[in-house]
Amino acid sequence: MYKLLLASALQQVMQNTNLPINIDSKLIWNDTGINLVAGQEYHFQATGQWTDWTITSNADGYESPNFLLKLCEGLRRMPNSAWFSLIGSIDKDQDSLFLIGANKQFIAPKTGRLYCFANDVIIAYGNNRDSIQLTVTSLT
Repeated sequence: MYKLLLASALQQVMQNTNLPINIDSKLIWNDTGINLVAGQEYHFQATGQWTDWTITSNADGYESPNFLLKLCEGLRRMPNSAWFSLIGSIDKDQDSLFLIGANKQFIAPKTGRLYCFANDVIIAYGNNRDSIQLTVTSLT
């Protein structure tokens, strides 16, 4: 019981420190170590740049620069969001995917662990490079 209380207190302290979290573009799921709480409001701010093969962008991602990528847009993990935009998920649930981008305020629809990734085709993470820094602030 003591360990559980200590872990809970430590998690709360960590969530309020606003330390940047490294989001690696090569990882299909980046575990942020943050547990979102249903109904609470959060502010997400992402800085830095990451690279998809030869295209560098910030967390807002980029639009298809050519016909081939335009044809592949429907294969992205979140098809209606830009290539390499920062995407969040609660507990790796596909139904909970949401666009974070470089700056977002968000009310968590359910409680669970926050995971993030660069929006890409699931089999194309091998040519990704670099990472961005994500800061999450609880507003409630």
